[in-house]
Amino acid sequence: MKLEIQNFKVIDIKFDDRTRYLNGSLFINKKELVNLISKDSRIKLLDIQIAYPGSKTRITNVLEISEPRIKEGNENEYYPGIYGKLFRAGHGKTNVLKGATVFEIGKQNGFYGGLVDMMGEGAFLTPYSKTYNICLVMEPASDTNLVEYGLALKRAGLKTSVYLAKTTSGLIPDEVEVFELNSPGEGIDELPKIGYLFQLHSHGDSREPFIYGDNSRRYYPTILHPNEILDGAIVCGHYNISPSLKNTTYTLLNHPVILDLYRMHGKELNFKGVVIAPEPTSLTEIKRTAMMSANLLKHFLHVEGVIITKEGGGHTDVDLMENCEACEQMGIKTVLIDNEWLGPDGMGELPLLAVSQMADAMISVGNIDDLVHLPPMDQIIGGDTMPDIQGNVSGELNLPLRFIPNGISQLGLTYLTTQGY
Repeated sequence: MKLEIQNFKVIDIKFDDRTRYLNGSLFINKKELVNLISKDSRIKLLDIQIAYPGSKTRITNVLEISEPRIKEGNENEYYPGIYGKLFRAGHGKTNVLKGATVFEIGKQNGFYGGLVDMMGEGAFLTPYSKTYNICLVMEPASDTNLVEYGLALKRAGLKTSVYLAKTTSGLIPDEVEVFELNSPGEGIDELPKIGYLFQLHSHGDSREPFIYGDNSRRYYPTILHPNEILDGAIVCGHYNISPSLKNTTYTLLNHPVILDLYRMHGKELNFKGVVIAPEPTSLTEIKRTAMMSANLLKHFLHVEGVIITKEGGGHTDVDLMENCEACEQMGIKTVLIDNEWLGPDGMGELPLLAVSQMADAMISVGNIDDLVHLPPMDQIIGGDTMPDIQGNVSGELNLPLRFIPNGISQLGLTYLTTQGY
């Protein structure tokens, strides 16, 4: 399977009387986009604003982030099964407005929003301070429950993503990235055979991603081609979980683990593929899932080593360790990626909820409780209050790192680094 990602670099965004992409600039007809989103009776669209890199702007109540994309030749379809019609992702040509994002913003009790500063200390901790962010500020209609509100937010974000990316149809991209797992040359069979086990949160409504439009809790461990993940087969469905404990759709589409394995494929290792696995809510289900995942990795992908990542809070450390043990017992060496819970001073005694003696190769993506000092901002997009933060959020703040999207990233899409001792 061959996927060509055609990147169209965005160096500026402006509102205009016609939506179009021209020489790196994206022009948006705001009225047209408002009318498009407002057709959904479950939400009230308050405003659409643009946050620029380097501006003294704070974006609050950020619930989800996606990237403008379409399939070349089928401009009305993307994100199969959840927005576009159901089709297999991962092949053909995909157009991307690189450097632009779509923010779903909503303030609602029961939903956990994030905060992005476009300059200052907070800007150094998130990749979204470097992107041009189209912010959809929305509230639920009076008779809309939380689940339906989340689904409406999701549809608005993905609809906007496709609407904007259609401006690239038929144009020549700035760069093209090609992804395929075909053997790149002789000697690849002598390289270490490495796979990736991708745990996906599955703890109920608004607390799980969508896989081809269906909830992750309804999946057993499944082999996916890595191209499918890079091409929109999985989108974030989290709205009531901390920003740093979920993988935004933007993160999934720019998946660091998969991209790094591709870069090393045929050079340092033989990338054999991906197994996705849910994170169930009972220990019996967790053990069953781990057994099935290890079986797919060993007997179908034939890997010798595997990278395992998790999604969600401390409870999912149990899934991580069970998957580690199931793989190690079948002779598959494991490397685990996880965040830590060490308190604001970094002196906590229980960084992980669960541990295993077999987990002897682990990478920390940081302490989720670490405090970050943020200076006041001149412009606020998304409201000056947030349900989970006391007081006005437009001024000076001291916040745990977990409030900053991709301040901590369980997939590694973060500016934090790990130093060994």
